[in-house]
Amino acid sequence: MTALRLVHVSDTHLSPTHRYFAMNWDCFVAEMAAAPPDFLVHGGDLALNAPVALGDLPFAAGKIAALGLPWRAVAGNHDVGEAPAFSRLDQPLTPARMAAWRTHVGPAWWQQDLGEWRLIGLDTALMGSGLAEEAAQRAFLRAALAGREGRPVMVFVHMPPFDADPGDAAWSTAVIPHVARGEFLDTCADGGVKVIACGHLHVYRRVRHRGMEIVWAPATAMVDVRRNLAKRRRFPRPGYVEWTLSGRGATHRLVEPARMFVIDMSGWTAASGGTVTNLPAWPACETGTG
Repeated sequence: MTALRLVHVSDTHLSPTHRYFAMNWDCFVAEMAAAPPDFLVHGGDLALNAPVALGDLPFAAGKIAALGLPWRAVAGNHDVGEAPAFSRLDQPLTPARMAAWRTHVGPAWWQQDLGEWRLIGLDTALMGSGLAEEAAQRAFLRAALAGREGRPVMVFVHMPPFDADPGDAAWSTAVIPHVARGEFLDTCADGGVKVIACGHLHVYRRVRHRGMEIVWAPATAMVDVRRNLAKRRRFPRPGYVEWTLSGRGATHRLVEPARMFVIDMSGWTAASGGTVTNLPAWPACETGTG
């Protein structure tokens, strides 16, 4: 039985004008060239600020396509915005932003059979949005699971389903909103999902929930060293997750390339409203007087 290699990369935050994380992406490109996987899934936040910087998304999608690998992607909040009631950056999901994703990247939700596995991708910005597409995505998930013909399933989403407590109903932009979380987890647990692969929080983590393994992919772009040392007691590093699909089994390993730089932007975000979307263009930094 031939095992298949699947790479899950997330939170690359690419931009043609804000090249803060380009070196780590270049390292990832070299990793993929040295040992090409059978398939690649990008876990969202391809771009730095695509909801308003309209050149970011086609630029990021072009960089991924240039890898020359079969690939799919799920949308992140830096790609299409957030559910309107959960929009920390005042960038709500809109029909125009969804259309841009479809034009430059692909469908908002999808399924892909790989070996004996079924892969499913979903847009977490739709969850709790109240938009018509939210109901359509729920129906798609149910149909994709019902028609899996016994295949084990791996679901890719950008935002994690929860942090510590799946029943936590607090307002949050860090995890799937509570209003949509319960039905999502019930549908997955009842429908043959073995793995939920997510990103968004820029840290590697794994938990078990109702027979499913939930695995956070780290970012290639940036980390928050202080927060993760305090909360996880682990020094965060950039990287990606490599899955090995062997028949109906799946194992994974965390890859932290030695040539990826630990870029901590928490100093900027602490002074700038908790976001990097307001960073100056990279050439502006190069012409400074420091």
